[in-house]
Amino acid sequence: MKSNFKKLCTITVGMDYLLNDYIFYSNGMIRHRYSKSTFTYSFIKWIKPGELYSIVERRIIENCPGKYKRQVRQILEFNLRMN
Repeated sequence: MKSNFKKLCTITVGMDYLLNDYIFYSNGMIRHRYSKSTFTYSFIKWIKPGELYSIVERRIIENCPGKYKRQVRQILEFNLRMN
């Protein structure tokens, strides 16, 4: 089944060699793609409202490409209100 929602952007917030990406979609969904170690990688988790720590939200905003910053902030604020 093809989704009607497009990917807005991928934001990397990792501080080391492990995968730690957040993918934002036009419908407000957030997908977290991450590694647990150098031997276990590419896990995917869909983020539910309010599951992000504020430090992670700050890193997402800091690393977000300028043209997507407003949309990403709206998604994060919406998710916070839904918690």
